[in-house]
Amino acid sequence: MMKKIKMMGIILYCSILALGAGISWLKPQKEYSDRENRMLETKPEFVLDEVLQGDYQKHYETYLNDQVFCRDMWVNMSAQLQRLEGKQEINGVWIGKDGYLLEKMQEADYDDAQVKENVSLLSDFLNEAVKRYGKKRVSCLMLPDKAQAIPDKLPAFAVLESGKADQAAASLQAKLRKPEILIRAQEALRAHAQEYIYYRTDHHWTTLGAYYAYCAWAQQTKHKAKDLAEYTRETVYDDFYGTTYNKAHVRVEPDQVEIFHHKNQEGVQVQLDDGEQAADSFYFPKEAEKGFDRYQIFFSKNTGQITVSTKANTGRNLLIIKDSFANCFVPFLAGDYDRIILVDFRYSKENIWEILEKHDEITDVMALYQVNQFMQDTNLRALDVNAKSMETFDADSFFDE
Repeated sequence: MMKKIKMMGIILYCSILALGAGISWLKPQKEYSDRENRMLETKPEFVLDEVLQGDYQKHYETYLNDQVFCRDMWVNMSAQLQRLEGKQEINGVWIGKDGYLLEKMQEADYDDAQVKENVSLLSDFLNEAVKRYGKKRVSCLMLPDKAQAIPDKLPAFAVLESGKADQAAASLQAKLRKPEILIRAQEALRAHAQEYIYYRTDHHWTTLGAYYAYCAWAQQTKHKAKDLAEYTRETVYDDFYGTTYNKAHVRVEPDQVEIFHHKNQEGVQVQLDDGEQAADSFYFPKEAEKGFDRYQIFFSKNTGQITVSTKANTGRNLLIIKDSFANCFVPFLAGDYDRIILVDFRYSKENIWEILEKHDEITDVMALYQVNQFMQDTNLRALDVNAKSMETFDADSFFDE
């Protein structure tokens, strides 16, 4: 009898495996995960050289993990079991204090050659921009990751590895012709670490966190930051579970998403993807409600290029080279620039010189990156100053600054 029961269990287990494998094989492949905010591995093409080198097998294993039937359910069950075991780190995410989930970034996550290349590409571009526009018109805002900004939320045993991030920022500053254009926001954010400046369940900062970074940027660049009291704050969502949650699947309180309104945002016009999509607001609630990512209320998505027109009437037009952290930062600039052009090279097919030729109205340049995302970006060759020579005009020397 016992043998029959064991045999039935084995048959049931194998049947479930076979059924899951069959459904996974037949169901359409997903290319993108809304929950994890990342591209998923699709079935790799069979290439003999890659098989012999072992690359095909690695890609195929990742493909099976990403495309397995009911993947989210299995990941959630695994996370719950690990929590029952008392683990404080799950799938590379620390279970922090006060319900905060923080990604564990390790030195091994970064390729030294890639970091060196990115530092060189960005510093060379910024140096060229200073020659053309003058140091008063160029800035680089480098942001810490969440754990660096709010280290008090880490669990007691966590070891924060920030050596490569600090080294990359220091190396970038050392290569700049005008080192003062680099603004590291870590100190400004840590000064408000007890406030709600980062989402608990996502890697992004909140709108309040972006505001404090805006104030630090404004002070450094001699702009006049608006007082916080001048903004009307609106909580638009209270059910946000972000990308960090979807890595760990640890149940914590959902996040609130807030937008800040100011009279200088009135009359704004936004164009995405070369005018294929247009709006009269920085905020896109309908798009944010379609999936899981409430952060998409800011400009609706990550895309190659966005153009914002305002009624600031300052005679200044800003180009921002950026990652997704800029999306909730830009509305604070509505009173400083007539036009703001945002470029994200992860999604853009143009290089920087093509963009500059097309937009000769540009008077100011900003780079805005979260330091870890900057170090891992593989698309910054679009900034290569050797791709096309830029007409240089040393504004600092001309005006004898």
